[in-house]
Amino acid sequence: MVNVTVDPLTRIEGHQRISTEVGADGVITDAQSSSLIFRGFERILQNQDPRDAAFLTQRICGVCPLAHGLASTNALDDLYGVAESVPKDALMMRNIFQGLNMVASHATHIYVLFGPDLANPAYKKVLTTLGDTGNAVWNEMVGRFAPISYKMDGAAVPVGSSYLAAIPEKKRLQEAIALIAGRMPGPSSLYPGGYTYPATVGDITKLSTYYLQVMDFVSKHTLKVDFNTWIKNTYQASSPQKAVSFVTEHLTDLYNKTSTSNDFSKDAGWGDVEFYAAFGSELVGEKILGLPASLKHDTIGGYKDPAKICFVSYGGYYKYKDGYDPKSPAGDRIFTSGVVTGKLEYQKFDPEKITESTAHSFYQNSSNDLAPAKGETVPYTDPNKIVYTGGSNSQYSWDKAPRYDGMAGEVGPLARMLNIKEPLVTGLAQAFAENGYSAANVYTRMLARMQETAILAYELLNWVTVDYNPNGKISVPIDLNTAKNNSGMGLWEAPRGALGHWISAGSDGKVTNYQCIVPGSWLMSPRDSKGIPGPLEQSLIGSKINTVGDVDYTNPVGIFHMGRSYDPCISCAVHTIDLTGKNAPNTLRIL
Repeated sequence: MVNVTVDPLTRIEGHQRISTEVGADGVITDAQSSSLIFRGFERILQNQDPRDAAFLTQRICGVCPLAHGLASTNALDDLYGVAESVPKDALMMRNIFQGLNMVASHATHIYVLFGPDLANPAYKKVLTTLGDTGNAVWNEMVGRFAPISYKMDGAAVPVGSSYLAAIPEKKRLQEAIALIAGRMPGPSSLYPGGYTYPATVGDITKLSTYYLQVMDFVSKHTLKVDFNTWIKNTYQASSPQKAVSFVTEHLTDLYNKTSTSNDFSKDAGWGDVEFYAAFGSELVGEKILGLPASLKHDTIGGYKDPAKICFVSYGGYYKYKDGYDPKSPAGDRIFTSGVVTGKLEYQKFDPEKITESTAHSFYQNSSNDLAPAKGETVPYTDPNKIVYTGGSNSQYSWDKAPRYDGMAGEVGPLARMLNIKEPLVTGLAQAFAENGYSAANVYTRMLARMQETAILAYELLNWVTVDYNPNGKISVPIDLNTAKNNSGMGLWEAPRGALGHWISAGSDGKVTNYQCIVPGSWLMSPRDSKGIPGPLEQSLIGSKINTVGDVDYTNPVGIFHMGRSYDPCISCAVHTIDLTGKNAPNTLRIL
């Protein structure tokens, strides 16, 4: 047995340690997911004016500050009793800048955080032994996804074409958000009861220009089939089977046209989505298309016991109507709330079933498995108790362990796509389950993120050019007295998954308790009070550290893929705090 530790896991937003026990066959037998530092925003917000929460909590994360701002604003809408009357055009503005941010975040993950692992030398060792086809596939992988300043065998590798082209698009999307939100990151346009800036006709025209430029990138690099044809035959397909058939027939046609020449380039019709959809999966690539090899990403990152996992979505993106329900009942939002079991059975979402365990975390809370509205965040302050090497029965993470009805829950694009019954992702999940694979795996997780990006691009155009009215009402007044001895709940969907903020105020209207449960805590959680591992830990145990080639303990690319397929953003889950007492939390004020 060999201990293989990856620390840090992520390229940015790190602070995550994965420790595994690996057998001689390369299969992981045990795993611990440890978040390495403490987040103190719950303590910082004590005694604050509630309205500051929407601005302060955006500082939790520089990648998706808008999601935190929106979850907090939703909690404030509820606290001040105005959620049911927020004007529809204010809700559309919230949709637009959250949609832009989610597209930017997904593109960053696909091309900058996950993509470079496809240029790992482990694949070169295997693919280049498979003759002209293997060499052609490897050349495409490294030619598209190699990161900046990358070397292999001591030689510099040119940056990949897709990686390089994606970076300016990230900048362009940030500029688009700033146009309507004031700045990005950390916009100041969120306010309970609505939105502060009415986008003008000129703003909408500029947004449309940004949109067309981003879609030009999509057509050149991401998806070579016509975008509207893809949406019509996947997102809008009449059944999961028809969506899967459309994609497999499209890939079969592509392979038949290019296999003789071994031309898998973008010019030959292989966009990044088509390329990964074909070569990333053993089932799709080898067994359906007849490819000589694949990356076998559908064989790792799955759940071995469906009874110990579910897929949770709080629901995101408001429908075009005045007001919304803070509890996010089924069907109230465009991406509906819901829960899908490990056996792909559908249930209604109930926020009362959310709890957090600290049994394996560095907290000294008075009791375990608390509902978030009654949550406690009391960290260990003795450094001798902060130990990451004590094993699965110890306390080993700063993350708490959120659970839904006592169950570990995967959140994020795959959970959202399953809950809205998106035809392509649902069809793929069903196909994998019927063929002996886990419905959730690295491959379906990445395809779900790619598909959600396409769906948001489609919906954004409607929100910007059809739904939003530049002359519409964008706010309703709030009564500050309403906050006294009241509480609120903000349920939302961040790019990485379900995000919840819970706030309580005292008789003076100031914050008495504030709790956040972030996607990173759901996904990267340690074991809970029953000893059940979190989603990442479950997906690691039983998977191989190398999907192809020999076992290589020094290059566990399978662990990279599994951990990064969840798009971990650990800064959302853990942060530092000053414990010297020199900076009292009630001295902070946002102006």
